[in-house]
Amino acid sequence: MQLDWGQIVTHVIGFLIAVWVMKRYAWDKLLGFIEHRRETIAASFSEIEQEKEAVEAQKKHYDQELENIEATRRAKIQEAAREAEKLAGGIREDARQEVVGLRDKAKQDIALELDKANVMLRNRMVDAVIATTEKVLKKKLDADTHKGLIEDFLKEVQAD
Repeated sequence: MQLDWGQIVTHVIGFLIAVWVMKRYAWDKLLGFIEHRRETIAASFSEIEQEKEAVEAQKKHYDQELENIEATRRAKIQEAAREAEKLAGGIREDARQEVVGLRDKAKQDIALELDKANVMLRNRMVDAVIATTEKVLKKKLDADTHKGLIEDFLKEVQAD
């Protein structure tokens, strides 16, 4: 393969003419377009960096809000636990007082029933003594009759 120097020189001259024409008519526009594109890209990177910083600040803000909400939640849970404990203590105290009141009332009821039973027993004994006395007065009292009357009295007392 042989080099054709004429063709090489023609290509070089054509290239130089093309460069001169481009420099004369399009070079400034091409450099302006490239400069504009470079500025647009730099502005985009700057905007992205600003948005990244804004997102980071917003994230910090939300993290702080989340911590505040968590602290508030814990405080409310603790307050509710204290309130529940206080309420449970009040319920226990009320129940204790109610038991004491019921016990005292039961003691009073027992004492009243015991008094009633004693009165009834006394009344029956008086009635039995009166009845026995009437029988004794109607009958002549000998040892057998006396013993029988006592046994009848004891049976009546046991029956009641």
